[in-house]
Amino acid sequence: MSDPPPPMSPRGKFQWDPDRYDQKTETGWRWTPIHPASTRAAVGMRKGRGLRYGCIGALVLLASLLVIGFIAGGRSNGQPALRWTVDGQSTTSSTVGGTATVHVTVTSEGTVWSALAAAHNLVIYMNARDDWFKHHVITDPGGCTINMSLERLDCGQLAAGATKTVNVEASPKDAGNFAFELDVADEEGSHLLYPARGSLTWKETVTP
Repeated sequence: MSDPPPPMSPRGKFQWDPDRYDQKTETGWRWTPIHPASTRAAVGMRKGRGLRYGCIGALVLLASLLVIGFIAGGRSNGQPALRWTVDGQSTTSSTVGGTATVHVTVTSEGTVWSALAAAHNLVIYMNARDDWFKHHVITDPGGCTINMSLERLDCGQLAAGATKTVNVEASPKDAGNFAFELDVADEEGSHLLYPARGSLTWKETVTP
């Protein structure tokens, strides 16, 4: 005949320890905690789930840091970040006091990170090479704002998928044979983002 099962406490949380059944009589000595298998399994499951979530969170954080590093690297190193097409034409022969024009058309397809990214501020520089700004007086900025201190035009936002044409009119100040260059960029805060092919070059002969 088998021994009866050990008695259990009223709330079912402790059982009578048979190994200590006749050793001592102090209250609480022979009651030992019960740990059901289901409880232990649940605890293990919670620990496993927490570890899995922790790994996923770490991977997401790492991916975010890599993306931020890629963006920051592209900005700081001057790497092409804009998916723009740039086209234009300009006056190649003029006279001092006459009229010279520069036409620029920019179409935005967003950035290398997002096709839906809009340009915060389309800027047009014309101070490279022989410095077009230095040798002309702008009479019509074509809807842009003249920034004389930076020798550029600030032309505002450009939505993704949109096209903007800027027609600049100016009067040549100096006679000579010049080589000019125009560059477009997007000013985002303190950063300038450039397209891969955002420069236009031309020669202009100005007679007295």
